[in-house]
Amino acid sequence: MIDRKAFDSISYSIAIVGSCLDGAFRGCAVNSLQQLTSSMPAKFAVTLNKYNVTEAAVEQTGAFCATVAAADCPEAIIKLFGYKSGRVTDKFAEYDTKTDGAGCPYLTEGMAVRMSFRVLQQIDLGSHVLFIAEVTEAETLKAGGVLTVELFKSAGKEVPANAPVYRTLDEHYGYRCTVCGYVHKSDTLPDDFRCPVCKQPAGKFEKL
Repeated sequence: MIDRKAFDSISYSIAIVGSCLDGAFRGCAVNSLQQLTSSMPAKFAVTLNKYNVTEAAVEQTGAFCATVAAADCPEAIIKLFGYKSGRVTDKFAEYDTKTDGAGCPYLTEGMAVRMSFRVLQQIDLGSHVLFIAEVTEAETLKAGGVLTVELFKSAGKEVPANAPVYRTLDEHYGYRCTVCGYVHKSDTLPDDFRCPVCKQPAGKFEKL
């Protein structure tokens, strides 16, 4: 038996990962960024869902930027990068966007720190890809605490279904859009259903 609630004792910070592919800015919210080594250059790891266009950008370019959300980060930013698909929305267009030395986009609003990375290795984990990378740039954007999954959930919010530590559902249930990754939380899927994110028909959904 595996009690998934046992995983809740581990806390994670929420970050925005950004990359650029063919001139298009891609970004998504993650809760899997972690430091692996302290020796310079420091090594970090992050896992990205294969359904996210951000994953494809990082995989093909080998570079990404990550900003860790501050404790008072506006909810609208987390919702935009956590729940909307980059296939149908230019997420960075709604905010003042900067780029790092590799051209990867990032926000400063609502962010505590910014780090840029060069990918060293990637591992296929099935639904996600694990990227091991070294830090190329790092800076503090705002002093104070950071937004954790625990803090986010204590405010009554749900972690995005594509996140590595999705904890809203105790069991896999519902239907996932194979185009953008949106999860319809229901035991049934009407024939005339359309994805509220990318407008794809019911035929593009798979049962979890």
